[in-house]
Amino acid sequence: MALASLARVEGALQLRLGQTLEVLGRGGVFELGFSSLSAYALERCERSTRWAEGARCLARRLERLPELRGAVAHGAVSWSMADLLGRWLDANGAGPEEEAWWIELAESHTLRQMRAMVAKAMAPGAASAAESQAVAPYGEHAVPQVPAERLAPSERLPRGSILEGQLPSEFQPAGGDEVGEDWRAGNQPFAEMCTLTCTVNREDAWLFEATRCLLDQLGVRGGAAQSEALLAEAQGTLLELLPHGAVDVLASENCGTAGELARQLRDAQGRWLEELCHWRADAEERCERNIPTGSGSSRARRGRASGSCPCAMHPGAAHPGNTSPLAGMLAQVAVAAELGLASLEQTSCTALDRHVRALSAALTQHDLELARLSLRFHRADGWRRLGYATESQYARERLGLSRSSLLARRKLALRLERLPQVAAALEAGQIGIEAAVQLVRVASSTTEGAWVARARARTIKHLREEVAAALTAVRWSGEVDCPPPADAEIAAFQALERAVVGGTFGHPRPANQDQNDPLAAWGVGPRPLGERESGSRRAWLVMLASLAGWLDRCFDNGFDAGPQVSAGAPSATGRHVTSSAGRITLRLRMSRVDAVWWRRLEAQARRWLPRGMSWLRFLCLAMWGAWEHLLGAARRNDVAYGHIYVRDRFRCMSPVCNRRDVTPHRLVFRSAGGGDEDWNIGSLCTWCHLLGVHGGRIRALGTADRIVWELGARGAPTLVVRGRERMAA
Repeated sequence: MALASLARVEGALQLRLGQTLEVLGRGGVFELGFSSLSAYALERCERSTRWAEGARCLARRLERLPELRGAVAHGAVSWSMADLLGRWLDANGAGPEEEAWWIELAESHTLRQMRAMVAKAMAPGAASAAESQAVAPYGEHAVPQVPAERLAPSERLPRGSILEGQLPSEFQPAGGDEVGEDWRAGNQPFAEMCTLTCTVNREDAWLFEATRCLLDQLGVRGGAAQSEALLAEAQGTLLELLPHGAVDVLASENCGTAGELARQLRDAQGRWLEELCHWRADAEERCERNIPTGSGSSRARRGRASGSCPCAMHPGAAHPGNTSPLAGMLAQVAVAAELGLASLEQTSCTALDRHVRALSAALTQHDLELARLSLRFHRADGWRRLGYATESQYARERLGLSRSSLLARRKLALRLERLPQVAAALEAGQIGIEAAVQLVRVASSTTEGAWVARARARTIKHLREEVAAALTAVRWSGEVDCPPPADAEIAAFQALERAVVGGTFGHPRPANQDQNDPLAAWGVGPRPLGERESGSRRAWLVMLASLAGWLDRCFDNGFDAGPQVSAGAPSATGRHVTSSAGRITLRLRMSRVDAVWWRRLEAQARRWLPRGMSWLRFLCLAMWGAWEHLLGAARRNDVAYGHIYVRDRFRCMSPVCNRRDVTPHRLVFRSAGGGDEDWNIGSLCTWCHLLGVHGGRIRALGTADRIVWELGARGAPTLVVRGRERMAA
């Protein structure tokens, strides 16, 4: 009961935060010095772009649906139910009576049943709202297909719902109903797009980024075209290097073409997924009698009319004498969320920023409590004991959350149990939820204090960079206790990334390299390890030396003349990779036939690849080996300010911006006597450069290696960052 009440109260906080972000998104975030609402939400709310856009979208819809907005604000309707009804009522232009009718209907029905009823209402020739009251939602398996022209792709129901179709989206075509009908009839010539997922080491992701830049120089643009070019070059390299017959271009004896193989795989897996979907739907329908309903908007409206506290559903407000600040704030938030955007329209952007910070802090406390309760509930096998068919059904129907959201909270709570200092800092508001999510990935009982102190002094962008570097050090060294990086260590790590992204890898550096090089400062080079592999910094030294060796010998690890080396042998750099930390998941959009080509070619080449070489890395090296002599790093450095872009790793230098459409900016303006020296030029994205700095919203002072950033109004900045250290504004 406490867990369900907490989840319902979360709707008011999310709705109010979404309303505030919606008003700020109309221009206020730019006045605060942020290039986009996504960058603002990540740094000030510590929420992802997807979360922020979802909250904004629902707040915008509910602005035209006051009854539904009040029901969400007071916990009568869950967030998932509000999302469903908001999409339907807003698209249908529902009036007050129809809105009230749907809300009353939602009180006594589950989300699955409501989805079925909405689907019937949206079907061609559906009855009106008054006539649709006779729709019986129980015991129905065949749900009418929702017309694609009625809903934009971003407006479609969440993946895995009964309305979406028989198969998940990764097995469905991307092209509308006409393509879908051809696909279901077996007439589609496999031109539909799909998403191919591969998890690789961070250095391989750098190499892939450099390869995409190389393909751009060659005139091959777009993810699908670049994937096809990589596969074509790799197949030619395989046929040239491997013995005759080692690679079967026709995929297999039973499938003459990759398209035919794709058809067979899709049909077999599609039939299984369709059957699994029917089993799950049938089990959830049978268990729906265990789901409590009927405690929705009517009671909430009566409570508001009698002046009762809207946050009474919160477990912390259950005691009559509870006067905690959180309970009082939740009451105010619920009332303010019911008022909608009108109460925020005339508020200044700085006041809205303070409001966002307060709401984010309250939501963080709420998330922490919800995460701990969900972990206790899971350990008690709660959803089974309450009679739900699946954990997804419990999360969706009882909490109004997706299963992935519930799992993420539970995982955070489990890790925080082993890291009490991180949990204490999160509970005290010293760090936010995104910082905690980053810290639990890398911190140990020995290093958590140092990581908490580092998180308090970094923006989310810089903290992510340092955690990613530390995870790479853990993977290369096998040391679990990895402290935060020193300035020289993070500089050396970024120098390695710069070398890969800039296309200067595969050529050993001279022994007398420039002493200004961050790698030279650490003595990282071709020397053997062991001279300084002791102390608390061992993980960083091992990683930097190993990556430097990988960088120098990148092209030397070609194909063996025989099968793959035996298990347990060292990797290509001479070290045992003992951890999977610091890996990146890439999601590549390509045609289905190219995805099958990718997997079949990878399966045939796998036994010939040296140990430690990923398939993505081989694809990239094959392309560089064939074309780097024509373009590559030399051509890139010939571009105006190309060496500046390479130095800054093709990223905006702003401490809160992740854009890559970089342009050169002189820290000391030409009008003030600034020149074209490297120390005076930094890479800024087009917004941060033109509308941020030159628009007076951002001030960047100092030299390129240590810039002092001031974001926001002059004299009262929102954020101040000196180098990589975040200062209190």
